[in-house]
Amino acid sequence: MHYQFEEDKQLPKDVIEVLVKSCQFDNSVQKVLDYLAQFEQKEPTVLPIKTVDRIEMLRVADLILVDVDGSALILETTQGRLLTNDRLYKFRERLANPDFVQVSKHALININHLKALENSFSGNMLAILTGKIKTDVSRRYLSELEKRLGL
Repeated sequence: MHYQFEEDKQLPKDVIEVLVKSCQFDNSVQKVLDYLAQFEQKEPTVLPIKTVDRIEMLRVADLILVDVDGSALILETTQGRLLTNDRLYKFRERLANPDFVQVSKHALININHLKALENSFSGNMLAILTGKIKTDVSRRYLSELEKRLGL
């Protein structure tokens, strides 16, 4: 695949035009188009969270950690803790936010709330987040986290 940037002063300031060229339309072209369509979708700033007795409107920026606890998700926020019945992968899809990185099979963190990473046992790391919240970062997910942090 080849891609390049071409400046066009005739386009309005807030417009980005993307052209996908190929000798034929195939699965790889469709994947690129799907990716671009997903990229274009706006990230939600507020997510409705269904708890046992109500629906909370959660500001995404306030979300620190999403952790699996059995069949429930624990949402650690700057305002406290919320419990909801959801699957981690479904919640991640709903969230659709590049600031959230999966750090283990059971947890997502908001990198804007990451304070430090410390060595832990057997090659794993420990993420220290806002509010002294801690979670394990497994070796399997460490490289993606480092990439997202620009390391």
